[in-house]
Amino acid sequence: MYIPDEFNVKDLKKIISFINDNNFGLLLSIHDGEIYNTQIPLLLAYENDKIILKGHMARKNKQWIYAKNNRVTVLFQGPHHYISPLYYNDKESVPTWDYVTARVDGVMEMLDKEETELFLMDLSKYFDTEWFKEENYRKDYYKKMVNEIVAFKINATSVKAKYKLNQNKGIDDMRSVSMNLSKLNNENSKLISAYINDILSSE
Repeated sequence: MYIPDEFNVKDLKKIISFINDNNFGLLLSIHDGEIYNTQIPLLLAYENDKIILKGHMARKNKQWIYAKNNRVTVLFQGPHHYISPLYYNDKESVPTWDYVTARVDGVMEMLDKEETELFLMDLSKYFDTEWFKEENYRKDYYKKMVNEIVAFKINATSVKAKYKLNQNKGIDDMRSVSMNLSKLNNENSKLISAYINDILSSE
C-alpha cells in the first residue's frame, strides 16, 4: 500500500481503534496466480504486543483451503468522499478523494472445533448481545450450522494505516475542506470532516 509520509498513521492505538470501528474486512490471498477474496467481519485481539485477527467463512469457500498456513492480507475501509477543488483556497487545484484505510498482513492459521466455538461465542457477544443472552448458540439449529463454517486466526506481521485527509495542503485548506464536507447531507462527508477535525485539534 502506497503511503506518503504525510498520510502515514503510526499510532498503533489509533489503528486498532479504527479497525474495531470498521471491522468488516476484505480478506485477500493468492493461489496459482489467482487472487481470492472474501468479505467478512473480523475480531481483533491485541496480545503480547501483537495483533491477532479472527474470522470465519463458509466451509465450501475454497479460499481457506488455499490460504491456510500461508500469507494473507486484510483491508479495512473507513469513510471516504470526493473533494472538490472549490474547497481549497487555491482554486487551481485538482479533484481528489479523501479516505481512511488500514491493511494487515499475516499468516492464516485454522482454529480447531473448540476454538471455533469459543470464537463464535465472542463474535455473537460483540455484535449481538441480546441474541447471545438468550443462549441461542445452544440450540440444535445453531450447532448444525457451525459445522458448515471454518474459523481462523491471522497473526499479523505488518500493520499499516493511511489517512488521506489533505494533510499535504495545509491547515487552512483542511479547515475549508472540513467545513464544506460538514454541510453535505451524507454520512461519509460528515465522518471525513470529523477525521479532519481530529487531526486539526492535535496540531
